[in-house]
Amino acid sequence: MKLFINGRAALNIDNLPYSEALIRGDGAFETILVVDKNPIAIDRHLNRLAESLDGLRIDFVNFNEIREGISQICSSNIGQSKMRLVVLSNSDWFVSLEKLEDFSEPINLTKFEPTIYSQSPLTGIKSTSYGLSLLARRQIRSLGFTDCLFINERGHVVESSFSNLLIQNGSKWSTPALSTGCLPGIVRGLLIEWFDVEEVEIPYENLLNSEALYLTSSLRLIQRVDRLDNIDFNVNSIGRGLVTEFGERLMSNINP
Repeated sequence: MKLFINGRAALNIDNLPYSEALIRGDGAFETILVVDKNPIAIDRHLNRLAESLDGLRIDFVNFNEIREGISQICSSNIGQSKMRLVVLSNSDWFVSLEKLEDFSEPINLTKFEPTIYSQSPLTGIKSTSYGLSLLARRQIRSLGFTDCLFINERGHVVESSFSNLLIQNGSKWSTPALSTGCLPGIVRGLLIEWFDVEEVEIPYENLLNSEALYLTSSLRLIQRVDRLDNIDFNVNSIGRGLVTEFGERLMSNINP
């Protein structure tokens, strides 16, 4: 792992500055795909980070330093890596870069039973307070699933514990609307702009009639869901075509 803390290269995570903000998860973060020396969609990520900090009432102005830090930490990267950028409420910030994890594990989803509140003050904010998602992932994995879908107080599907959801029915594509309480994902936003994906409010039961489901995120991009409860989803040419076209378009325009 490579680490850059408050504008300086660091040798290991022992150099992270201890603070109340760090141990309490009082800050915002972004997770960014890096291909060779290039952080993908970096402007969109930094804009979303600024919005998250504003939503958390955290004042931060060192974005030029952050850009320089990102440039330095990516300067010798080869291949695909995962970059995490964290800004804390006390103005500490750090960037880490490590090997991209393997996303080849089949995705087997079910519903996370406790509902989430779509009007929470943290809705739409990529806060470092990620306890709910981590709890949901551990609980669901103990039941034999790989991930779960959150449902809001109105019975609408929101997102998975770490990704947005993409729904296919024939040649039509949709994704849960921001009004459900989902995170405004970077890949989600590009799919809406580039492929006319419709934002919808959809009950969980309706997903069982979908032709295919996909999870989307900045690291996995678009990955097919293999199973939802007892419903299997097969590979289809329309979905495969979208995955391919999206990847090619993004790699040809790395900062859309």
